[in-house]
Amino acid sequence: MANDCPVVLVPGLFGWGRGELADFPYWGTGLMVPSPLRRRQAGPGPISSLHDRACELAFQIRGGQVDYGEAHAKEAGHLRYGKTYAPGDALHPTWSEEQPVHLVGHSMGGPTMTLLQQLLAEDYFGWGTTHRWVASISSISGNLNGSTLTYFAGCDEATGLVQEDGLAGDLGRFVELFLRATGGLFDRIYDWDLDQWGLGGMQDGEGLDGYLQRIASSPMFRGKDNAFYSLTLQNMLVQDARCLTHPDTYYFTYVTKKTVTGFLTEHSYPEPDMNPILIVYSFYMGSKQYARPFYPGFRSEDWWPNDGAAQVFSQQYPRIAGNHPVGGELDDGAGFHPGAWYYQPLDDTDHLAIVALPPLNQIGRQKRFYRSLFERLASLDINRPGG
Repeated sequence: MANDCPVVLVPGLFGWGRGELADFPYWGTGLMVPSPLRRRQAGPGPISSLHDRACELAFQIRGGQVDYGEAHAKEAGHLRYGKTYAPGDALHPTWSEEQPVHLVGHSMGGPTMTLLQQLLAEDYFGWGTTHRWVASISSISGNLNGSTLTYFAGCDEATGLVQEDGLAGDLGRFVELFLRATGGLFDRIYDWDLDQWGLGGMQDGEGLDGYLQRIASSPMFRGKDNAFYSLTLQNMLVQDARCLTHPDTYYFTYVTKKTVTGFLTEHSYPEPDMNPILIVYSFYMGSKQYARPFYPGFRSEDWWPNDGAAQVFSQQYPRIAGNHPVGGELDDGAGFHPGAWYYQPLDDTDHLAIVALPPLNQIGRQKRFYRSLFERLASLDINRPGG
């Protein structure tokens, strides 16, 4: 084992951390398989913006009271400070250049991790941080360039802003998806982590529908500081330009796909055994034509192949803005080096099969995936200061 840096697992949109949903396993078998490295579960806000999630992730790892930044809080219109994580609750209280972490994220966890590393590089929290506090980033089904599914969810194609009409209904549909996925646990034991917005939880006598209405009508969705806008192509154009690919960090992506190309069209269609709750989203993403380009060189068809919730094009590496070297396809028989993005295709795998809900015939495959991932991270030569 070349290093003993702990692994911090970062969930995606509507994800959850340790102790939530009666410990229903967001990471599937990922915490059950043997690992040479310690594993820690983070739980940033499930529908919060990438900025707020990155800040929460930082303080969950190190401990202390979450500080979203004075300027950001003022611009967004929410409180500057959030929850406090005592040293005993911190995932890695000795976090530093000498004791960095491996970040492993699923879905929205992908761009959450890249933004966190950039905030560390800028010493945003005033801790004396650098990008070297992160040894590696591993993005699983990650929306590294955003997702066109945000426009299906109610974001304006021209501006990316959430359209107020029907927002509560859109939220309700997404929540229904996770109610079905978790067997009804979602509304009973779940932390929305919206304290900065004064939306810490359901009030006495308030049902889930009422709470969703209160979220939908809050200032959170009248601007850009929410998960839906964060995952638009408009926002990720800005973030990919800001977040650097650092020359001494390892970057890996694991690209899930569960669609096939049609015979008569080039549209991407969900495979018959895709998780049923993802099929309607897959059809939309696999055939949607956009009237205007989101960036120079944009083509709708590039964004069609998908896993039911994330596009293959977006998962591979940051590509729509900024300078992000690509190392190529990850091959266990070939070498890799820091400072470049390596991607591994995971065909015949949908967005939920790689985490919480693998089909029975893919449980063994999921176990092998996580075991290999943790072994790869443990094998990395991490050049630590003074080491």
